[in-house]
Amino acid sequence: DALTLYDRIIREDETNSTARKRKVAVLRGQRRYTDAIKELTEYLQKFMSDGEAWQELVDLYLKEGDYGKAAFCMEELLLSNPHNAIYYTRFAEIKYTQGGLENMETAKTYFGHAMMLNPKNVRALFGLQLSCQQIACSGKATSQKKKEAHRLAEFTAQQIKQRYDRVLGASSSSADLVDSLSALTMGERT
Repeated sequence: DALTLYDRIIREDETNSTARKRKVAVLRGQRRYTDAIKELTEYLQKFMSDGEAWQELVDLYLKEGDYGKAAFCMEELLLSNPHNAIYYTRFAEIKYTQGGLENMETAKTYFGHAMMLNPKNVRALFGLQLSCQQIACSGKATSQKKKEAHRLAEFTAQQIKQRYDRVLGASSSSADLVDSLSALTMGERT
């Protein structure tokens, strides 16, 4: 019934953003993600500067596993707010998830930029470490890129350990944690 009501409201006034957003929410609640994406895409053609709608579209594309389109939406958010460390981190995570050397290089760059914007962003720091480790292990990377990535991965692991030490107090558990995580991502067994 709600969808019928929202459709009628939208037909009467195409610029009613509230009805359009509520329709997307209903479709998402019904797990009709493809329909919600279609509606939200139409909405964004009229209201291109709605950051919340772009974020919602990112979430929907991620639910559908369409990382390329999710990355595009994150790029739109970055264009509208280039000083948001969270957007850089999220874009980098999507590129990391896409995999491949080129995407790892992009992820490394964006995780690094997120760290420059917010030096306390441990999530970006850990993402930087993971992307560097992936580059260091890549068969397609040049030896120079592998060495550079390995050095940066070691540096970020040290930074993560220092931050955990500050929070937990100097103990072997934080060192063991970082060593275990590094070994897992490098393909070693602990």
